[in-house]
Amino acid sequence: MKVINWISDNKILVGLIIFGSILRLIKLEYQSPWADEIFTLVNTSTEKSFIEIFQNLKSDVHPPLYYYIIHCFNFILGDTIFTARFVSVVFGILGFFAIYKLAEELINKKVGVIAVALLAVNYFHLYYSQEARMYSMLFFTTTLSFYYLVKFIKNPTLKTAVMHSIFACLMIYSQFFALFTLFSQYVILLYFIIRPYKTSKLKFFQYSLLSGILTAILYIPAWVIFFTASKRESIWIQIPQMDVFTQMFKEFFGFAEIPIMIAFLAILFFLISLFKRKEIQKSYINPVDEKQTFSFFILFNWISITLFISLIISFINLPMIVSRYFINVLPAIIILVASGLFYIKNDLVKFTLISIFILFSFSDIVFVKSYYTKIVKVQYNEIAEIVKNRKDKKDPIYTNLSIWINYFFNKDLENNKLILKPSIDSFIGEMKNDPLLIHSFWYVNAEQGNFSISEDNKKFIDENFYLSENFEGFDAWAKHYVLKGSASGIGDINLIQPNSGENFPFNIESFDNSDQKVRVDGWAYFEGQDSKDSHIELALLKEGKFIMLKTNEVLREDVTSYFKSKYDLKKSGFSSYVDITHLEKGKYQLVIFLFNKKNVKQGLKLTDKIVVK
Repeated sequence: MKVINWISDNKILVGLIIFGSILRLIKLEYQSPWADEIFTLVNTSTEKSFIEIFQNLKSDVHPPLYYYIIHCFNFILGDTIFTARFVSVVFGILGFFAIYKLAEELINKKVGVIAVALLAVNYFHLYYSQEARMYSMLFFTTTLSFYYLVKFIKNPTLKTAVMHSIFACLMIYSQFFALFTLFSQYVILLYFIIRPYKTSKLKFFQYSLLSGILTAILYIPAWVIFFTASKRESIWIQIPQMDVFTQMFKEFFGFAEIPIMIAFLAILFFLISLFKRKEIQKSYINPVDEKQTFSFFILFNWISITLFISLIISFINLPMIVSRYFINVLPAIIILVASGLFYIKNDLVKFTLISIFILFSFSDIVFVKSYYTKIVKVQYNEIAEIVKNRKDKKDPIYTNLSIWINYFFNKDLENNKLILKPSIDSFIGEMKNDPLLIHSFWYVNAEQGNFSISEDNKKFIDENFYLSENFEGFDAWAKHYVLKGSASGIGDINLIQPNSGENFPFNIESFDNSDQKVRVDGWAYFEGQDSKDSHIELALLKEGKFIMLKTNEVLREDVTSYFKSKYDLKKSGFSSYVDITHLEKGKYQLVIFLFNKKNVKQGLKLTDKIVVK
C-alpha cells in the first residue's frame, strides 16, 4: 500500500524513471561487444570460480566487485552479453533513484525530479548503462555514498557513520580512481570536524574515524589488485591536453550544443544566486538553513578534488584521464545544473529551459547520433560469425586478437585454426622471406582502423592471391585470400563435369571480356528454397585448375517477381569485375559455384562463356 501511495504521490518522478529505463533497455544487444566488454565476458564466465576471477584480475586496473556481480547473474540468466549489459542497465536505473535521493537530501524533492529528468536523456549515462563495464555501477555507488555522507553530516550517529562507510567502500570497489573521490569526502568531513553541525568536535571526529577505519578494513581484499595496478609503468592513455576538462564536460552531455549551453548557464546562475546570499554565521555552514551553500560546498569539492588529483598524477606518474573513468563526477554536475534551473524564479522560463534540454538531448540521441540504428562499436560479433560460417575450414585464420579468440572460439578451437600474428604486414613479410609459407589464409583484425597494408605487400598479395571473401565493418575487417591456381572452398564436387552437385537455374545477363578485364552479371539460385543462405562464387577454369574471381552479391528483387516464386530469391544476383592482366595467356571457361550454408547444398555449372587472355 505504501508503494502504491508513493507512486501516486510521485507520478512525474515515476514517469521519468520509466522513460529513462526504456531508453536503456532498447536494443541492448544491438552493438557487438568491444574489447573491454569481451574482457568482462571472459572473466565472468560461470566456468570460473571466484578465486580464478580474482587471480585473473590481478593484472587489471579495476576492482573485482562488478565482475563478481555479473558472475552471479550469469548463473541465473546465462553467460551472454545480454546478461552483462543488463547488470549495467540495472545500475543505470538505480542511478535515477540515487540521484533523486541525494538531490532531495541536499536541497529538496523538486531538484531531485529535475535531476532525474536531465539524467534520463543524458547520452553519456545512457551509453555506459548499456555497456558491460562498471561505469554505471560507479555512478550509482558514488551517488549513494554522497547521499549517506550528507545524512552523516546532518545527523552523526553510529548508524549513519556505518552506512557511509559501507557505501564509500562500495564506491571504491567499483573503480580504483574513486579513491580520489573518497579523498574529497574526507576533506569535506575534515571541515565538519572543525565546524560540526549540532554535535561536538570530538563526537564527530570519533564517528568519522570509525567510518574511515571500517572502510579501510572492508577494502582489504582489493588492496592486492590495487598495489599490482599501481606498479604499472605504461598505459595507453595520452597525456591530458589543456582543454581536457572542457572536453570532458562536453562529452558528459554528448557534445550536443543546446544541452551544453543550458547546463553551463544553469551552473552559472546557481553561482550568481549563491554569491548574492549572505552568510548566516561566518565560516560556518548550516546544512539545513543554508542548503544552497551546503550543496555548493559538497558538490564543488566532489568535482574539483577528484579531477585535480587525477590531473596531478597524470603528469607525475601515468596519464589516467578518460571521461568514462570519471563518470562519478557526473552526478554532481547534473545536480548543479538541476539546482541552477530550480533557483530560476520565473516558472515559465524554468519549464521552457528544462523542456528544451530534454527535447534536444532526446533528439540528439535518436536522430543526430542515430544511437539505436547506427553501429558505433567494434564489430567483433560480425567477424566471428563470418569466420565460423566460412565454407572452407582448411585455411588457417591469422589474427592479432587473442581476447577475441578466447571468447568466441574457446570451445571450438579444433575446428578453427586460429594463429596469433601481430599484423597482416608482418605475416606477409614472413611469406615473402620464405616461399614455402605461401598459402591460402584468412586474416581478421579489429580496433586498428581500416584495412591497410604497405604498397610492396599489396603488390605481393595481388600477384599471388585472390580476395575470395571480404568484410569491412566498423573498426573491424576479415579477409580470405585464396592462392591463385587453387580451388579453395569448392569442396568435393567433381569439377570436370559440366553439371556437378545439385542442379540449379542460372543466367549470365551480361558478359564482357575486353581491355584485359572481365565483367560478368547474372543470377543463380536453388529451387524450392529461399536464397538468403545461399552464396555464389565465380571462377575461371583452365587445364583442371580453378582461379577464383572476386564475386559481389547483388540484390535482385526482380528474380522473385519474374518467376512468380513463393520463395524469396532476392539474394540470387551476382556481379564480378576483375583485371586479368596477371593471368597466363590462354582460354578460360567461366564457372558458377553455388552453395547453401544452412542445408549444405552445393552445385556447380560450367558455362559457355570463354575468357581469352
